[in-house]
Amino acid sequence: MILSRIKRLVGLFMPGVASSQRTVDFTLLELSGLFDREWYLTTNADIAASVTDPLAHYFEHGWKEGRQPSAFFDGAWYLGRNPDVAQADINPLLHYVRSGQAEGRAPNAFFDSDWYERFIVRTEEDAGCTPFAFFWSRDAAMHPPLPELQPLYACRSNLVKDGRDQYMRLVAAAQPWWARFGRDKFAILVELFSPYEDDPGICTESDDAIERLIAFLSAAWEMEIAPGPLFSVEHYRRIIQDRGLVLQDGETLLQHFLREGIDKQIIPTPYFDEIYYRAQYPSVAADMWAFEHFVSQGVFEGWRASSQPRLVVVQPTTSSMQDGTARLNNWKYFLSSCGNGGDLGELYRGVPHYTQVIEDILRSTAFAKTISRALEIEPAIGDVSDICNVQVAPFHDARNIARRALRALFARDHYDMIVCVPWIRTGGADLVACQICEAVSLAFPGKSVLLLRTDQSHFDRPEWVSAGVDVVDASGIFRDIPPHQAQTLLYGLFMGLAPSWIININSRLCWDVMARFGARLSESIDLYSYLFCWDQTASGFRAGYPSIFFPETMGHLRAVFTDTIYMKSELAKIYNLPASLSERIVPLFSPPRGDIGGQTATEESIKTESKRLRRRVLWAGRLDRQKRFDLVQEIAHRMPEVEFLCWGTPLLNSPPDYSRSPANLILHEGFSSYDELPLYDADLWLFTSDWEGMPTIIIELALRGVSIVASAVGGVPELIDEQTGWPVDGVRSVDDYVGAIHAALEAPHERIVRAQRLRERAHSRHSMQAYAKQVSDVLNEKVGA
Repeated sequence: MILSRIKRLVGLFMPGVASSQRTVDFTLLELSGLFDREWYLTTNADIAASVTDPLAHYFEHGWKEGRQPSAFFDGAWYLGRNPDVAQADINPLLHYVRSGQAEGRAPNAFFDSDWYERFIVRTEEDAGCTPFAFFWSRDAAMHPPLPELQPLYACRSNLVKDGRDQYMRLVAAAQPWWARFGRDKFAILVELFSPYEDDPGICTESDDAIERLIAFLSAAWEMEIAPGPLFSVEHYRRIIQDRGLVLQDGETLLQHFLREGIDKQIIPTPYFDEIYYRAQYPSVAADMWAFEHFVSQGVFEGWRASSQPRLVVVQPTTSSMQDGTARLNNWKYFLSSCGNGGDLGELYRGVPHYTQVIEDILRSTAFAKTISRALEIEPAIGDVSDICNVQVAPFHDARNIARRALRALFARDHYDMIVCVPWIRTGGADLVACQICEAVSLAFPGKSVLLLRTDQSHFDRPEWVSAGVDVVDASGIFRDIPPHQAQTLLYGLFMGLAPSWIININSRLCWDVMARFGARLSESIDLYSYLFCWDQTASGFRAGYPSIFFPETMGHLRAVFTDTIYMKSELAKIYNLPASLSERIVPLFSPPRGDIGGQTATEESIKTESKRLRRRVLWAGRLDRQKRFDLVQEIAHRMPEVEFLCWGTPLLNSPPDYSRSPANLILHEGFSSYDELPLYDADLWLFTSDWEGMPTIIIELALRGVSIVASAVGGVPELIDEQTGWPVDGVRSVDDYVGAIHAALEAPHERIVRAQRLRERAHSRHSMQAYAKQVSDVLNEKVGA
């Protein structure tokens, strides 16, 4: 079928051609899509006047005469760029189709290889390809082909599916401008262009900046269209008339500017004052045209174009914002201050209106009379013509940006309960936060609950959150403003959402807000916080939220929740609390994640004990200083006859020295479900820690009837004592742990008895039903009120 088409084409356009290779070459050009018959005839009047087929002419003669096959492929440039092709005296388009494209050679000057090489970030897979091949492999849609197009590519939306087709259309639309005026002047034209202009002559419904540029370049070649506020048709017309300059036949004012106006340094907009700009920014080189400097650099740096008073709009200055985003915002601000009516984004939506209002006020007779009278009373007012900036609420307030971004996150205007957490990772406090949300939903059906992440975006356990609880991550907004402003913003959020209850679970930002605004908040909202345990410094001193915030906030809190009786006792003892305050410290016994029945894990494991080659001890926890994985490594060294299976990842501290682990210790990544652990095929669970509240993992293991050797720290002894397990008082003594493990392993019957007692104790204290009842009682009775 292809062969018959080749014969038909050759017979139609090139009678007498016998060479099979020439036949193939001709067809390659025909099928390449890179020869534009209509364009060839339009740009070659002599060929259009003849009856010659344009492709046949180009194939036989045109390429030798330096004629171009299309707006996209520039044969003369291609030969100049590739001397090996020029020396071979070969049709440049044929070379490109045969091999040049596959070799990554660029087809035209509308691609800056040297700049692009510095712009891109290559991977190992891209190491061998040319810059244009890299560009083409990315479908030519993601990256600008020229540095002067960076702002337009940066503000794109609704990217086209076929980036290569768009690039070819862009080259075709730019070609007449580039060919007539050269790259330098084309760059100025692009810098004058605003994709936010809504000119009826630009025939495209797309919001994409590159599609709008293509439509503008195509339309403005034939008709009078301003590229943006930096080029005013009427302003430029008046200037050239005053100077006695005339247009060439068929020439538009924009084309005249590119041909002659740039060389004569005619400023085409009333929005730029060259004398002011030079005085304000003396660093601009004297031999550089000030207007060109502004459109290519100054506008992106946020430099002022004139002394005209302008509306103060605080730009976003966030820790996550790249420099390119800030430059783009400066450009958008200038366009908006010129009255641009396009959609420049929420930040700039009111700028055109208020800019005009300010201008009208300052020019009004009433304002002049008012200032005149005011000067008679207070001469220090000075010359109002020196006014540079005008503040109009809320544009001048940096927090306004954050407020709007924050408000957009919420599905509701009001929540009954807000639970603040720093993040949701894999820790026990993270689980408790999700459980108290569930408990409130169970105790108060129909009440709305919000789980608010304030410090970091981590959301590692979405499965912990019960249905109906809204989860919002506001951490990025809070991190991107100064801490003092973040506190004020969260306080405003609380007052705006007007919950009945706020519970803080380890959110540092919420602690700061309760310390600073607790008195005001407590007038309309019941405030609660959880305290689990003190942290410890490397020297063993207590530190953390109980020390920092308990004394400062207790007076504003309805209650302080703990997960252990131990924590309540310690707080009451250390701070010598009166009964009225001590009653407001309420231990809540954390529930398990599900119901566990059947025989204990210890009974099941003893049944299979004879099948194991070695005794097996399990351990899991964060690989952080608190959890003492280094002790586990030493214990394993001391007990080579025992297999230690461990699970964990570092979260807060640097990873431990894994090389210290002996061969009988196997470390796995952290687990997500207890079903992943071989609880029924192991002899013991080892729990190590320097300090604790009530670890949720101990509760889960207790309810499964696992035999446990545990550090006797914090609230752990409330579950693990000599009746229910093997507590270790010397929490930093390897000998004490080894002795407890040996004692447990040598007493299988005692392991069963203690595991059963442990399960019974856990059942009596820890269940979701009991937990929800506790929470309901506290919230309803307003303990200590």
